[in-house]
Amino acid sequence: MGFSWRPELLRMSRGGSAGLLKCGKDTTYEGGMREPAVAYWPGRIRPGVTHALASTLDLLPTIAGLAGAKLPRVQLDGFDMSEILFRDGPSKREVMFYYPTSPSEKYGPFAVRLGRYKAHYFTKGSIKSSTTPDQDCHETAFLKHHDPPLLFDLEADPSENYNLATPEHPEYEAVLQLIRDVKAEFEAGMVFGEAQVGKGTDPTLEPCCTPQCTPKPTCCTCG
Repeated sequence: MGFSWRPELLRMSRGGSAGLLKCGKDTTYEGGMREPAVAYWPGRIRPGVTHALASTLDLLPTIAGLAGAKLPRVQLDGFDMSEILFRDGPSKREVMFYYPTSPSEKYGPFAVRLGRYKAHYFTKGSIKSSTTPDQDCHETAFLKHHDPPLLFDLEADPSENYNLATPEHPEYEAVLQLIRDVKAEFEAGMVFGEAQVGKGTDPTLEPCCTPQCTPKPTCCTCG
């Protein structure tokens, strides 16, 4: 359930390999975005495996649903996935938008998934994926716009090897149009907020074993 631990292929650390998935960390291919998830609740969640699509965006609504808590009165992009956890039900999420590490209002989502299909509008490689023989993953694979977008069937081709948006496959034009419509509707209501990273950091909020000391964080010691 969910979207790989995003392995850093450069050092083969923190997960090491993306397996059959394409590329790795810092890309919007499946090797850079897909990740497993584990839900553990003895006596409530039965052991099993699901391949249902979910996102970290769904964590808040799901936890709120389990706790019986009211959600904030704001627009949320997530869904309550309790049906998957307790009743092996279908996912409420059919669409996933893929953004790069540094999202840009100029480019919007690099890729869009609708059901089993994923369309790449932009692709680029990363230094963190440069040890793979796939040239699409390397840092030398600069930002590239695809028109029409690359189209992959993730159920039949999770490695994203076979582009279906070609003259040889006119039957997939209807799928591409559905994805275009979903993307256009999403972008029409998408508002980019102020980047929080640009606001800097507050050292007084860092975890500290000696919270009354100053100056932070250099005074913090854990004996």
